[in-house]
Amino acid sequence: MRLGTCLLLALGCGVSGLGLRLALPVTAVDASFREVIRLYQPQGAAGSSNTPETSSP
Repeated sequence: MRLGTCLLLALGCGVSGLGLRLALPVTAVDASFREVIRLYQPQGAAGSSNTPETSSP
């Protein structure tokens, strides 16, 4: 593929993504979604991490 074709395709993807983002409204979070997220949260101590890279010193 030529460079111009790749750049044109990349520009088309970017414009179509931006167009979709502007055309479709963002759905607000409802109570049922919050319930699902609450159920997936850990039941133990909040804020603790099991990896040394992300745990507090």
